Amino acid sequence: MAVFRRPELEKDNPIAPQMYVGPRRRRALLREASLSPASRQGDMAETLQVLTAAAERFVASVPPSKKLQEERSALLEAIIQAQQLLSGKPLP
Repeated sequence: MAVFRRPELEKDNPIAPQMYVGPRRRRALLREASLSPASRQGDMAETLQVLTAAAERFVASVPPSKKLQEERSALLEAIIQAQQLLSGKPLP
């Protein structure tokens, strides 16, 4: 039995065709988004706290390397800014 691979269905395939969304469907999606309740400020702060905690765990789990130091520094700076924003302190 032969297994047929369909590269267009594989995840993260840059040559996979994009799904077409017509104008009716696009308007319907925009209408749904406009009718949905906007996220409250508390939800945003909670989401930012969860995201910051996950980023901290990720940075702690990845061993420091010279190749990734720039990306690691950028992530650490973003974590610091998020924590300052959550604490209510003004950003420098």
